[in-house]
Amino acid sequence: MMGTVDKALSLMRFFSPQIPELGLSELARKSGFDKATTLRCLNALERNGFVEQDVLSRKYRVGLSPFHLAQIREQSFPVESIIAEHLDALATRVGETAHGTLMAGRDPVTVAISSPNRALFVHVSPSTALPWHATASGIAIAAHLPDEAQKELLDRLEFAPYTPKTPSNKEDMRTEWNVCRESGIACVQSTFEDDVVGTAAPIFGQTGHAVGSVAIASVALRMTPDLQTQIASELRRVSQIITNKIGGVLPVNL
Repeated sequence: MMGTVDKALSLMRFFSPQIPELGLSELARKSGFDKATTLRCLNALERNGFVEQDVLSRKYRVGLSPFHLAQIREQSFPVESIIAEHLDALATRVGETAHGTLMAGRDPVTVAISSPNRALFVHVSPSTALPWHATASGIAIAAHLPDEAQKELLDRLEFAPYTPKTPSNKEDMRTEWNVCRESGIACVQSTFEDDVVGTAAPIFGQTGHAVGSVAIASVALRMTPDLQTQIASELRRVSQIITNKIGGVLPVNL
């Protein structure tokens, strides 16, 4: 059974750059909690600065406490800045959008982006939770989680069909994970957005399990075998550099 703290904090995941404000009824519907429970959770979050309520619309938005805590974390353990410092050069070398992802609670979230200097490129939204089953970033991280975490993830995945090519069941996911573990790279095409090729390599933490990923989102029309080989090579190199810089441990097979 979900505890009170878990319930309150779980409401935070429904806010995003695309949906910055939500009302009580919307949050109750999204969370599956009744309105009384949702309101108690929101009151607790508001008292502690995690959300704030607009006096006119009565909708809730993210408060300042998460940003304060994020600053403390980044100063003491600067993973986001370490990822970001490599993305510009990566995007320039391959001519496609580079982005970094870190685990935030139970979901992978985009923390840094660098777009190439060209007219047509893949737009990646900042601070967005990525679907585990439909993105190369999600697959690259999940493939290198502990067995129990993988089992828990498969049990809660709903396999939302973003496109006709989105993986739709547990066996699809296990297949993608196995390929990623063998090659060190996750690569998918048109599973989250049509005409986009996603390629990602995991970033490892101190336990030897994935804590994030570095990825390239490419326009499918530009993809060639040579470019895919270059992207995979660059991602392996950069992910290993980032892993080493944050004190992570690479698995013996990579």
